[in-house]
Amino acid sequence: MIRHYLAGLLLGFTATANAADTSSCYAISEADARNYCLALAHNDPGRCYAIQDSAMRSRCLAEARQ
Repeated sequence: MIRHYLAGLLLGFTATANAADTSSCYAISEADARNYCLALAHNDPGRCYAIQDSAMRSRCLAEARQ
């Protein structure tokens, strides 16, 4: 439950992330959230495939491909 809450919170923060802010992604300790952040910051859908949570992976792929 907490993991999904944090993932939702992260999604809100990463929606406003830009490429200059990729260093903050590396500070995220949860691997799925870190990979999500990096995929969006680098605009690289390939990084989404490292995400274990299938719902988060799908969302990542959809947003990174835009």
